[in-house]
Amino acid sequence: MRIVAGKLRHRIIDMTNLDTTRETQDKVRGAIYNMIGPYFDGGNALDLFAGSGAMGIEAYSRGIEKFTLNDLNKNAIEVCKRNCKSLGIINDVTFTNMDYNLFCETINQKYSLIILDPPYKMDDIKGILDKVYPLLTEDGIIVFEMGIDSIYPKEFHDMELWKNKEYGIKRVVVYRR
Repeated sequence: MRIVAGKLRHRIIDMTNLDTTRETQDKVRGAIYNMIGPYFDGGNALDLFAGSGAMGIEAYSRGIEKFTLNDLNKNAIEVCKRNCKSLGIINDVTFTNMDYNLFCETINQKYSLIILDPPYKMDDIKGILDKVYPLLTEDGIIVFEMGIDSIYPKEFHDMELWKNKEYGIKRVVVYRR
């Protein structure tokens, strides 16, 4: 797997190779960031279901200043750490290894970009959005990857459903304030 664009463009990162993790393909990741950016001028990002960390690392490569990679699976976080260390960016990343509910209840941080790619069996899209909403900055963006048939809210707090794209079996929904 490789970073698609930005200062880390073409750099290779490891995948998790875990049955519980579904990596976002390079082509889809590039399309997502081209849809919402494609580049950032600083800011703080959260990849709440990080897997290998590819989505968060891509955001950093495209200008996000600091980012947090969280995953419930300890092995996934180890892959994230290894990837960030090999890229020389480990000092700009916070790593957490906890359930998303606990993360949202205990972390006192605001993010301008929140990336959500939970296991597709987690179908409470609205519930997950409600949990992360307090962590979003006033001008923040939420990118939510889900199964193609998932039911998602068209209206959500003060957020606008900005983008809705399909990629094979995946749907990407973007909300912005």
